[in-house]
Amino acid sequence: MYASLQPFSGWRVPAEEVFRYLGAPWPRYVTAFDLALNVVAYLPFGVILFAALRSLVTATPAFLGAATTAGLLSLALESTQMFLPARIASNLDVLTNTSGAAMGALIAGLFTLPAFANNPLAVVRRISIRSGALGDCGLLVVAIWILIQFHQAPLALGTGDVREFLRPAPLFVHTPQSYLLVETAIVALISIAMGLLVSLLLKPRRWCWPAIAFTLVLAAVAKSIAVIALSRSTNWAQWLTPGVAMGAGTGILILAAALKLPHTSRCLAAIFCIAAVVGVVNSAPENPYQLVPAFMLNPQTTHLVNLVQILRTLSQIWPLIATLLLFYLWRDLHRANVRPAQ
Repeated sequence: MYASLQPFSGWRVPAEEVFRYLGAPWPRYVTAFDLALNVVAYLPFGVILFAALRSLVTATPAFLGAATTAGLLSLALESTQMFLPARIASNLDVLTNTSGAAMGALIAGLFTLPAFANNPLAVVRRISIRSGALGDCGLLVVAIWILIQFHQAPLALGTGDVREFLRPAPLFVHTPQSYLLVETAIVALISIAMGLLVSLLLKPRRWCWPAIAFTLVLAAVAKSIAVIALSRSTNWAQWLTPGVAMGAGTGILILAAALKLPHTSRCLAAIFCIAAVVGVVNSAPENPYQLVPAFMLNPQTTHLVNLVQILRTLSQIWPLIATLLLFYLWRDLHRANVRPAQ
């Protein structure tokens, strides 16, 4: 919905009938990437709808209900775009969105079959990851953190950047040395926070370091892909600056010691590190050598612009989401520690 109705301004009554676009010819200017993005955007929605409906009805009605619901939502949003001069309603978008949701529902349906009951992902989830809603939410928070690495943030791995809204006064002047220290601090702090968070989501005596390394590697891969796809650079490793390298090394060394803390202390330490990242990001001055904001590096007007805006928003609110998760993890662990004494 955010991607479909952004930028939420300039509303006006359309000059033509609202649903006229449904009978219009196929759009002349459309790329394969836009079509694929429309499909992929609605695919997880189809999975979620099928899972919700499957608890009430059998597989076939759940599939039809998921595809129909997603199609109606896409139809409503495309029709609403008729009131936005900055957007163009498209019958092709409705078709690709509905197809994506149907594919997601079909994939979810396949995984409910008995043959897929013990698929590798389900087995790893069951034996390695914390059970219950907190485990599921934790995996989602980690997945979102990896996803927002596609956002070309001014400071590598920096999240919670709300300087454009708060306009705080920088605490120091931008120099090469200060930029190096800021980047080092941010990467070290977020590496510690993510390592602690992953360790808290794992069941006792499970593969802690491999899971942490896998998470950080996925984030690095996402960062490298973003450099190529969004900034059109052939040097995928340009984000691996000396500050990033120093921060990663420092963070891993401190993390090795922090993993020996009790679980409740790990929660508090992770919350502190996330808060510190937000503080450093918002107290740092703008980089005068970055002539354009990172989210405007790709000048093409495609659905990719909407994706970048979503990633930017997720990057801004992720620290709050992660902090809430860690608070509930701390409360759950604290109750578990207190219960035997009672």
